[in-house]
Amino acid sequence: MKKSYQVVQYIFLSIIAAIILLLLVFLSMSNLNTIKINDRLFVSGFFIISCLIGISLTIYPGWIRRKLKHKIFNKSNKYIQKTERRRYGHHPDCNQFKNHTIRIKNKIYCAGCLGLAIGCLISIFFIIIYMINHIKLPSDIFVYLVIFGFIIIGLVLIEIVLNIRNTFIHIISNILLVISFLIIFIGVTEITSNKIYGMMSIILSYLWLDTRIQLSNWNHSKICENCNKSCKMY
Repeated sequence: MKKSYQVVQYIFLSIIAAIILLLLVFLSMSNLNTIKINDRLFVSGFFIISCLIGISLTIYPGWIRRKLKHKIFNKSNKYIQKTERRRYGHHPDCNQFKNHTIRIKNKIYCAGCLGLAIGCLISIFFIIIYMINHIKLPSDIFVYLVIFGFIIIGLVLIEIVLNIRNTFIHIISNILLVISFLIIFIGVTEITSNKIYGMMSIILSYLWLDTRIQLSNWNHSKICENCNKSCKMY
């Protein structure tokens, strides 16, 4: 119940954040439709750093949280019980989670994290192109791009809620999630010609990504709750 309530809070905050960003964009539309080269380089660099952090988190999930908290887990009975199963690809070695992972050359990877990492790499490639080449398009096109980006985020979250456990679809879904952040970032930056709004869109992307993570954890918890085995990993 507590986890479900937390997920609802994240979804609510994500929707509010999207609405606020859209309102700010429409109220701050620039007639110049151009951003200074230094500002574009600055916000693009911030986006690249965010992608690199995202890639590191797909490899070592939660390392930032552990660094900030400096928390040492005591080996209580509850903790021991939760570590009865080994993890492969960030998931328990349980048949219930076999569709959450993918095997590549005898190595098991988390399908979601793999998709996010690929999405980050693709986004870095395109953001570098954006950094060195100014995109000259009508403001309306960028508005449509921002809206399209939010539609992608919504579809990705729906895919997680519906628990469509097709590995390929899950990988593509997570690739598109990161690309949607890129689309929204470029659209917002070009529409407003303001680096502050560009950075705001990147920061809010962390919230939307965390919402996706919370939904995924919620699904994992439901799988464990509905399983009759004693090894509860979530």
